[in-house]
Amino acid sequence: MLTHPQREIILAELCRDYWKPVYCYLRTMGFRNEQAKDLVQGFFTDKVLGRQFVQKADRTRGRFRSFLLRSVRNYAINAQRNVRPHGALDETQHAHFTTADPETEFNRAWADQLLQDVLQELEDECRQRNKMTHWHIFHDWLLEPQVGGKKRAMSDLCAKYGLADASKAYHMIENVKRRFRAMLRAHLEGVVLSDPDIDAEIREFIGVFSRD
Repeated sequence: MLTHPQREIILAELCRDYWKPVYCYLRTMGFRNEQAKDLVQGFFTDKVLGRQFVQKADRTRGRFRSFLLRSVRNYAINAQRNVRPHGALDETQHAHFTTADPETEFNRAWADQLLQDVLQELEDECRQRNKMTHWHIFHDWLLEPQVGGKKRAMSDLCAKYGLADASKAYHMIENVKRRFRAMLRAHLEGVVLSDPDIDAEIREFIGVFSRD
């Protein structure tokens, strides 16, 4: 059973981490920009904050993200009784939402937000530990591997960051990758998930970027 402070922390993290994915899901369903924003606010206020949402999302109900998505879908279906979204799309501002699958858009936004959060935490940790060379090598080699349409050469990176040889650079990259995987898992453990659920979420996270 979660304590009240634990519940409040989780609720705050849910609002932060899932606002954009829920918004993207609703926009792809056909709701206009302001309608989607109002529905996101209503969902987190009414469903998440007001109805013991965290307690319902326990280990017996499967993956948390699936549970959240079902809840959003049901909330949107109820909202559609009073809103006619497809007749009121803001096509000039968000036209790309009209052709995407809502669940795909939700997953893409979720994965992108998670990636940005983990990378920011990783960079902050490297800075705090005076390992910014580790971060720069990792960033340049894996996150921005091309310059001017050409793949970076490890020898150039070694020269840029004053490393003696490529083996040292690869070792530094592997260390940062290990921290990235640990941080990714820690982010997913923040929501009530079993180990198999976390493994499935990681596979889905990787799959989103593989498909893109």
